[in-house]
Amino acid sequence: TTPTIAGSRPGALLACAWAAMVSIGEAGYVERVKSILECSRYIADGIREMKDVKLLGTSAPTMIVCFSSDTLDIYRIGDAMKQLSGWELNALQHPASLHLCVTLNTIPHKERFVDDLRQAVASVREQGSEGTGHGTAAIYGAATTMPKGPINELLKYYTDATL
Repeated sequence: TTPTIAGSRPGALLACAWAAMVSIGEAGYVERVKSILECSRYIADGIREMKDVKLLGTSAPTMIVCFSSDTLDIYRIGDAMKQLSGWELNALQHPASLHLCVTLNTIPHKERFVDDLRQAVASVREQGSEGTGHGTAAIYGAATTMPKGPINELLKYYTDATL
């Protein structure tokens, strides 16, 4: 580490947090948090109403909305969200799931997100087993069945090729 802000991640984060609080104040911060949590609730409620997907986590609102499926390949749903509407969802394992980190930028698009997710789920449901073995679904599916040794190398090459 170095003794400067540029070389110190905690120092840089602390400086950014301080600058944000000075800029928006405590009331502005609280207002933004409330807006983010309301958006998370809206998206979570939309997921609860959907067939073939289930909300993961507690009922307490957070800025992370995580969901899975017992009947469909959740990674194919993530791929469909990207292909159909450009949403980039984070894929998780154990259990296989997707999550969205809700930010201020998500708020104006919350209705569209729920509609797009409903459409992506319907698309994957209609495809059935067609389309398996492609995209993120193929990589995550392969990673869970491979021995630990080659996974790091495979994912390194995959990341290099796709980024």
